[in-house]
Amino acid sequence: MTRALSARFGRALLCVALAACGGAAPETHGRLTELSKVEGQATLCDHRVPEQVCVLHHPELAEGFKRVGDWCGPHQVPESQCLKCHPDLTFEPIPALPEGADFAWLGDKGADVPDLAKHAVAGKVTVFEFYADWCAACRKIDLEMHKRLARGDAVAFRKLNVGGWDSPLAQRWLKDAAELPLVVVFGPDGKERARFTGVKLDALDAVLGAPAP
Repeated sequence: MTRALSARFGRALLCVALAACGGAAPETHGRLTELSKVEGQATLCDHRVPEQVCVLHHPELAEGFKRVGDWCGPHQVPESQCLKCHPDLTFEPIPALPEGADFAWLGDKGADVPDLAKHAVAGKVTVFEFYADWCAACRKIDLEMHKRLARGDAVAFRKLNVGGWDSPLAQRWLKDAAELPLVVVFGPDGKERARFTGVKLDALDAVLGAPAP
């Protein structure tokens, strides 16, 4: 997700606050939540979202999305179902991680992590993903990494929630990044092998090897 889009989400939170205080909030964008996710394999409807949670098929569900701020005002659908605003949205279920999978979050939301190298796992490729809750594109990296971990690949996955573009973590690592996610990959020798922004699965495959069919 780009800086411009994330700024729009910041304005959305302000509008929600105004509405709570009785002020008038203009039609704006909401936040991405997990309400549009379904268990197991999703059956997509003609709107390309899971049919059982599609508010265009089930308008009675809209109030629940609005209640938690998951609503795209301009397009009158949940933010987590708005493919016009978020063409990178995916509804493919993320595989559960097996016990012992080498996965962890680093730091608190937006807290600075000065040195990635000391968190790289010796003898494994370590993938660091800088993401945000509102970043739809980041979920595609999550999906790919969960598949690899579930398959038992010798890889470590570390996630860092930037919180926002002005957080200490973002100020250190995202100054030159135009979009999220930022992915940094360290080799088994503890040295950085690759760094890229956005969903570039081909770049990930280049350092991890092509995924199994």
